[in-house]
Amino acid sequence: MSGNASGKVVLITGARAPVALHWCRLFAAAGWRVIAADSLRAPLARFSTAVAAFEPLPSPRETAPGALATALAKIAERHGVQAILPTCEEIFHIARAAETSAGAAWREGLQAPRLKPLVKVHDKADFAQWVSQHAPAFATPFHRLSTTDDLMVLEGGADWVLKPCFSRFATDVVVRPTAAQRAALASRVSPRTPWLAQAYLPGEEVCVSTLMGAGRVFASQAYHPRIRLRGGVGAGVVFEAASEAVHRAVQPLLDAMAAGLDLRGAVSVDLRRDAHGQFRALECNPRSTSGLHFFGRDDGLVSGLMEGVPTTVRAVPGTVMGEAMAAVMVGGVRGLAVLPRLQPLSRWPGDSLGLVPQARAFAELLRIAWRSGCSVEEASTLDIRFDGLDDQDSVSAS
Repeated sequence: MSGNASGKVVLITGARAPVALHWCRLFAAAGWRVIAADSLRAPLARFSTAVAAFEPLPSPRETAPGALATALAKIAERHGVQAILPTCEEIFHIARAAETSAGAAWREGLQAPRLKPLVKVHDKADFAQWVSQHAPAFATPFHRLSTTDDLMVLEGGADWVLKPCFSRFATDVVVRPTAAQRAALASRVSPRTPWLAQAYLPGEEVCVSTLMGAGRVFASQAYHPRIRLRGGVGAGVVFEAASEAVHRAVQPLLDAMAAGLDLRGAVSVDLRRDAHGQFRALECNPRSTSGLHFFGRDDGLVSGLMEGVPTTVRAVPGTVMGEAMAAVMVGGVRGLAVLPRLQPLSRWPGDSLGLVPQARAFAELLRIAWRSGCSVEEASTLDIRFDGLDDQDSVSAS
């Protein structure tokens, strides 16, 4: 990629996500010129003072890899971009675009794994298989379901959690399914749309956001989602920093992943305790997640990503982050209870996003949800979701 006379320039995609806004602020604070990009027209980070310019992208899901690569190459050339950081599920489409001839213009600066390891860990059954082989202490009993027979012959149906191998926000998760629920899912399970049956675990959940590269973990923050959408099974809106004991308990899994998987950049993993208190791995999200909000401007996250400089900084256990309105609307009484110690995700010195830009960003998602007949959660990834390589074969590789 070409240089820039004004200094270092980063392109941050997935500007719709709060964690993308956080990355924009961190890079700007570290002296980088920040370009934000998204296929939405009013994503949250577009309105940040940390962003020097916003660039619209074509829908990654509906755009051929070569065309997406060309669009990114033009943005990189226009702004002198040296690094590209995907933050949402567009990471899979960008990784695929990087493998095209047009992707050669910016491939070296991509702060993300190659497509093959990305898909391996994103596929919930493949990740479960990897854990069982390389970090068995964290393995959860599972079955990959590729046919209706696979689903219907599961023993102890009430002891399983069912979910598509490629999914997000737990929108299709069925916890401890009844026979009727399993029968209703029969038409959705196929070799092209496989599902995962994972043993039900009764204990505490923890999520871990990390930076990995060159076989090492450069940063990590474990946290508990305290308030979630959809009655506690959807995306989290309030997060609490975990204890050091939790960090020590999950570190062997993170080390094994860093050493054994060809991962680079932000990688996140979800775990839950079993009946004996042992954390078991549930799934991996090879992208930025909410734990990175706990890192501030001086905590070395940009240096960890760009230079491989490790940081041992972690949030004080019990620190709670979220937005007051979401906490109360989703959590009700529980949301009110956390307000006195809630640290707003959107607060940042000199860059406090007002209600108007937040409303514009939310209104765009509402319009998409209404047009598509889906939830706002689903609308937030409708044009960037990735459901495996077979799902993308309908897009020509021009």
